[in-house]
Amino acid sequence: MREEADEAPAGRGKLKVFFGYAAGVGKTYAMLTEAHRAVAAGADVVVGYVEPHTRADTLALLDGLEVLPCATVHHRGIALREFDLDGALARRPEVILVDELAHTNAPGCRHRKRYQDVEELLRAGIDVYTTVNVQHLEGLNDKIAAITAVAVSERIPDRIFDAADSVELVDLEPADLIARLEAGKVYAPVRAKAALAHFFSKPNLAALREMALRRAADRLTRASTGTSVPRSDAGEDVLVLVTADAGAPRVIRAAVNLAEALHGRCTALAVEDPDGREGDPEGAKALRRALDVAEGMGARGVTLSGDDPVMPFAHYAATAGIRQLVVGACPGHHRRWRRRAVADRVMRAAPEATVTVVPPVDAPSVLRRLHARSGFTPTVADGARALAAVAVATAISAASWAISPATSVILMVYLLVALLLATRADGFLYAALVALGSVVAYNFFFTAPRFTFHAYGLSAPVIFAFLLMGTLAASSLAIRLKRQAATAARRSYRTEVLLESSRKLQAATTLGACLETAAAQVVKILDRPVVIYQADAAVPGGLRPPRVFDVPGSGGGDGSCAALVAPGEAAVAAWVAANGEPAGATTDTLRETRCLYLPIRTAERVFGVAGLVMEQDSEDFGAFERNLLVALLDECGQAAQTLALAAERRDLSVRAEKETLRSNLLRAISHDLRTPLTSISGDADMLLSSDAALDAAQRRRLLSDISEDATWLIDLVENLLSVTRLDDGAEPVTMQPELVADIFADALRHGSRAAADHELAVSLDDEFLMASMDGRLIVQVVVNLVNNAVAYTPAGSRISVGAHRERRRGADFVVITVADDGPGIPDGEKARVFDLFYHGGSVGGEGGDARRGMGLGLALCRSILRAHGSDIVLTDAQPHGCVFSFRLPAAALPEESAGAGAGATGGRDTSPTAAPLSAVRLSASGASGEKPAGEGGEAR
Repeated sequence: MREEADEAPAGRGKLKVFFGYAAGVGKTYAMLTEAHRAVAAGADVVVGYVEPHTRADTLALLDGLEVLPCATVHHRGIALREFDLDGALARRPEVILVDELAHTNAPGCRHRKRYQDVEELLRAGIDVYTTVNVQHLEGLNDKIAAITAVAVSERIPDRIFDAADSVELVDLEPADLIARLEAGKVYAPVRAKAALAHFFSKPNLAALREMALRRAADRLTRASTGTSVPRSDAGEDVLVLVTADAGAPRVIRAAVNLAEALHGRCTALAVEDPDGREGDPEGAKALRRALDVAEGMGARGVTLSGDDPVMPFAHYAATAGIRQLVVGACPGHHRRWRRRAVADRVMRAAPEATVTVVPPVDAPSVLRRLHARSGFTPTVADGARALAAVAVATAISAASWAISPATSVILMVYLLVALLLATRADGFLYAALVALGSVVAYNFFFTAPRFTFHAYGLSAPVIFAFLLMGTLAASSLAIRLKRQAATAARRSYRTEVLLESSRKLQAATTLGACLETAAAQVVKILDRPVVIYQADAAVPGGLRPPRVFDVPGSGGGDGSCAALVAPGEAAVAAWVAANGEPAGATTDTLRETRCLYLPIRTAERVFGVAGLVMEQDSEDFGAFERNLLVALLDECGQAAQTLALAAERRDLSVRAEKETLRSNLLRAISHDLRTPLTSISGDADMLLSSDAALDAAQRRRLLSDISEDATWLIDLVENLLSVTRLDDGAEPVTMQPELVADIFADALRHGSRAAADHELAVSLDDEFLMASMDGRLIVQVVVNLVNNAVAYTPAGSRISVGAHRERRRGADFVVITVADDGPGIPDGEKARVFDLFYHGGSVGGEGGDARRGMGLGLALCRSILRAHGSDIVLTDAQPHGCVFSFRLPAAALPEESAGAGAGATGGRDTSPTAAPLSAVRLSASGASGEKPAGEGGEAR
């Protein structure tokens, strides 16, 4: 059984296809029957969409199944019923039935094709049952069109069919299908009669059935070979030249089928003119559509730039080691010279390869762009340049003729002027016009008889021919060099942009900076606004608020930016982030938007979404810009992945440190708690023993030892908890004015019992000195510092606790110090005394358990002071010893309590013993007998 609907799917759903050779063979019936079996087995099954047939036996199978309501889409005043994708995702059944996989959705639906709806369901982890006929497979479209004389417009990529987890062939004898048609069980009688006369003829049905059986068998063969031997290693790859002609899909299908037969991969290569998008935008769009067809059939698309497609095609094949080449041929007798030229040129450029020429039999258009671009598209600019070149050359020649009538000079002038202006020409029309114009002008103005179109000299035809060919060749060569220079400049620009982007992306330290860099580079490349959404799983919807990067100097207003981040646009971006697929303008998914949305992703994760503003519904990028864009977004995705991996490594390092800390803590506790626990247990046993004859003094001493050890354990645990809370930020720090004298009184009252063996002195510049602090925590700091000095100095040493006011950078502070005249701390250990679990050297040769402590006291002091925005400083005392000091903000004494003496504590309760401590010297008998609030004898 499936888990509850609100749980996330475990993985990708499974696709089962009910495959037939024609309508009426029983695909929908078989699908509904299988659905009833799944329901009987306990599966959660929903009918998403079933074509509303008039077949009673099929409709009867809907009884007992949950049917999802259809979505109503209004198009041109007509209400259309479509599959409700959002409703299906919200319902999230275990299995959903979606009829007619090749159906084209009405405008207004999220996706253009229903198979895209099915792909989204599969990504959501929902199993799908669907139906499709053999004539709807893209790879068989040409064969079926040739057999049935019907061009099927609704098609699905072969990859959908081949990737299905299960395909059930629904077969029926053609004679039985014809009988069903005649009985009106498939179509209405009028429509059935027309179908029998055309598509559903017996020869057509027999051929379609054979193709369906063969295609189902081929799928099994492909699946078996795909699991045993990878296609790229087992077979021979195929390279196909993609053009902007209407017959390109036929050539692509032939190449893909050849690659499948050879168990290899198919690569579709398109050669774009350097000025293809500007000079021929329709051709650039057609080329993009042809590449989309190739990629939809599973081929890998590659785009190069150049004005001659043959040489880049041959060079790519040689570089990639591909020996199977497929090109298209031009139809029509008047273009046979082109067909021969293309095939011959490819074979001459790649003599080691096998070249397959595919005639576009079903293509009505002529292959215009396969051969090197002719460039004879008439343009006003090229015509004006040609006329200007002839006029300038004629004027210069006339002046030269007046000085010295030399025909050789005249010819050179025409050649030179034509060559100079050719660098500004756009196409080869200029070369033809300037060559013809130069010959006509030379004949009219400079051959005898002058100012006529007659020529009496016997050498005139030869001169005219050489002038024509020379001018044409020179101009054509200049134009070709100009285009090659433009191509080289574009390639250099692409390399420069990608290198610049790579450097900037590598310098980015956060995901936000990485996306900002990518957005700035996209604006630089495409010269259009870009909207960037950063993915964040912690934000509702999975995306942070968008940022709009406008073109510098465009003067875009807030209104245009608001339109780019409207809720409808943001919803499409959220869909792209969730599915990792492009959507929006110029795509087949959610195309009624202003922007084209592309995911910034790697194979495992989506890091953001880039929205590119499209000015027109039919606008698309040229191949050059698209390749740059894809490369840049891929680079951004890789950089984001690198940042994410670095963050994960840091998290792993922190977790490893915490695990090490936990292990050290457990080892320390197991060692340092053993002694006091053993002492408590032994003393308690002696007190409980009836055999022990103990007098009152002995019993009092044992009870005192038990109390001391228990209090020490309590204080140790308190220190551990305080360190943990401060490091995690869970310990609240409440800053308020406190009398420093009260802090010292509380700390010394809770000092270590061993302080009786030392000389303690307290000094205050001002009895009413106040500082802003959390008194409870600062008392613990002073206690730990005093106990640390007691533990690490010999008996009789002097320990001084003091405080004084200091002005620093225009602000008043109170500096609190705890100093001793003990042996001091070696320089090599000063940097480590504030580390957790660090113990310094023992005093007087003591070691091991002679001094109890876990090395937490000074670490806790530093944590408390850092929480106050301060820190603890260790310096050497003179002539020996050490001084611990820290600084707190000074606080003013309230006027109304100024005369209250030591009682002005800002709310703290103080005992009478907390009277002014200026210049008080504590002897051993004056030390409190209470245990410290902090751990005694901490390491420093």
